[in-house]
Amino acid sequence: MFTKHLLSNGSLLLSDFIPTSRTVSLGFWVKLGSRDEKLGENGLCHYIEHMLFKGTKRRSYYDIAREIDAMGGEINGITGKETTNYYINIASDYFCRAFDMLTDMFFHSSFERTEFEKERLVILDEIDLTMDDPEELMSDLFSSTLWGDHPLGYPVIGEKEAIGKLRVKDLKNFYKLHYRAPVLIVSVAGNFEESLLPGMVESLLPPVSDHQGSSPQLNSRERPEPKMGRALMHRDLEQVYFTCGREGPSYRDKDRYTLTLFNIIVGSSFSSRLFQKIRESRGLCYSISSSAISYCDGGEFTIGFSTSLKNFSSVLEAVNSELTLIKVGDIKREELENAKRKFRGSYLLAQESNEWKMARMAVHEIMFGRVVPYDETLRKIESVTLDDLNRLAVKLLQGDRFSSSCIGPEGTERSIQNWEFTF
Repeated sequence: MFTKHLLSNGSLLLSDFIPTSRTVSLGFWVKLGSRDEKLGENGLCHYIEHMLFKGTKRRSYYDIAREIDAMGGEINGITGKETTNYYINIASDYFCRAFDMLTDMFFHSSFERTEFEKERLVILDEIDLTMDDPEELMSDLFSSTLWGDHPLGYPVIGEKEAIGKLRVKDLKNFYKLHYRAPVLIVSVAGNFEESLLPGMVESLLPPVSDHQGSSPQLNSRERPEPKMGRALMHRDLEQVYFTCGREGPSYRDKDRYTLTLFNIIVGSSFSSRLFQKIRESRGLCYSISSSAISYCDGGEFTIGFSTSLKNFSSVLEAVNSELTLIKVGDIKREELENAKRKFRGSYLLAQESNEWKMARMAVHEIMFGRVVPYDETLRKIESVTLDDLNRLAVKLLQGDRFSSSCIGPEGTERSIQNWEFTF
């Protein structure tokens, strides 16, 4: 059963009590991500996320690792473009201890200089690892191509130059400004003492005087404007990696549900147009898919694939042909109904996960100011019509609005330098 409590220190508690579960997922969420960084400090949010695992006054970094392992739990942190979260998945018996640990980490991290310098090396190595992974590298390259100098184009992990210049006091100042009780969302899903939860949380979180106020920077996020650019990066690779796409609906846009089904039909499922016609029927590539991402004030719809250099032009032509067909109304009613069933099945399967429920509650609260009931989401999906899909296809599939990024070996440029989408 879902409940929502505004605590005395300004934090928000969201909970979903599941008495049949034997575990619980606990998350601390803030509306803060890489898009809230300034030019020259890219990677700051991600650096702070790392530092919260490096020790508090009560626990060293080894104590944190040893304690979570001794409880048989999982702990992690995730920095995104618009949110940062820290979570623990744990057996219900250890919930109180896990909550104490996460509270200690979130509000009382030490930011010791020695650990700060060691973690700088870890993050720089993580950046190197990303540079060696074409798919990770493509994700960052396309974001910067689509959004240009807007913070949505920044890599979440950070850039080497900025990471190398950050100081402990930069992290501490940012942390003190934004990691405040009134902007914290505590999200809990699973089996716990339902009647005792609000009181326990109140007793463990710091009073409002310790972390008062909201984050002023987050009230003035700059609205993103797409740039319609192209980028080509040479790498000594066997495959060519390509991503194209454009801006898409935001979380609050009425077309977001239509896009969800459109994405399933185009390329995000095994029976999708692109997967079946380009991989399965013609064998032109191993990996091809589409993706839809929403932000608070914008979004992205992308198509990506990797293939050999000799098949690269053929895949480009095939993608162009398929999108042209879709734009002129080629989607069948049967495809729409199958996409609805695909969404419903995946949605029901996801509800078996406490972690998914925990994250869903927090994201909905941040983006909508409320947690959307499951049945309401399913009703909105079911209400999408074939006319809605065709209208969105015409609106979305405009080749001259698509940006593209490409990573490949020498010779890739000959296949793409004069390429234009014609849909």
